[in-house]
Amino acid sequence: MYSKTLGDSHYEVRTAGASVRLYSNGVLHSQFNPKQVISGAIWDLLLLPGFLKKEEPRQILLLGLGGGTLVHLIRHFFPQASITCVELDKHHIQIAKRFFKIPTKSVELHQGDAYAFLKNTDRKYDWIIDDVFQHVTGEPERTDSSYQTLKLYKRCLEKSGLLSLNLIGKQQLENAHSLFSGYSTVVQFTHPLYENRIIAMSNSTRSTRQFNQSLAEHSLLDKKRASCRLKFRMRKMK
Repeated sequence: MYSKTLGDSHYEVRTAGASVRLYSNGVLHSQFNPKQVISGAIWDLLLLPGFLKKEEPRQILLLGLGGGTLVHLIRHFFPQASITCVELDKHHIQIAKRFFKIPTKSVELHQGDAYAFLKNTDRKYDWIIDDVFQHVTGEPERTDSSYQTLKLYKRCLEKSGLLSLNLIGKQQLENAHSLFSGYSTVVQFTHPLYENRIIAMSNSTRSTRQFNQSLAEHSLLDKKRASCRLKFRMRKMK
């Protein structure tokens, strides 16, 4: 559908059936199918930490927009929430608007550095989602410095707030361990076909039973239904 090179970055938007996919330097950043909101892929798992909260999330900060897949998922399952998105790559924002048709209701977009935003904002959020990745070598990368931001996360989170990180590989998980000590509960979500680990941290969460009950309230997330495409494993790390 679209191909453009700007400096050292090459962007492509491709379709596969009704799905739209965003690639940056060969890295698949986003995929969304408006006809099949839950796709069975890793993006579904980014949504799951929200169901750990005892109360439905209302103020959400998303660091790293990509094509905006998670914005669609949050708006679908948490329609009362307001979402603030911070994305460094302004071309990703343009693509998200043009090709992924991200919703505008209760969605606020900021172009800039995610951690600078954390440092400078005075706002508080009850869910912060860190999905910041680079696209340098054909594989998604994160800098170690992004894990030295516990104080930044904490200053922007409500007391009972939830922090979730998208990590790939064992090294990224080890780099993030320094964050765990600041929270009483740490939960890991994994997908059988991906290396990603979605880590959720909070001092106030539902039990596993309550979490599963919350999922079952949505037909698309109820794993007891044969039609459910959601695939994940959940492990309590702390």
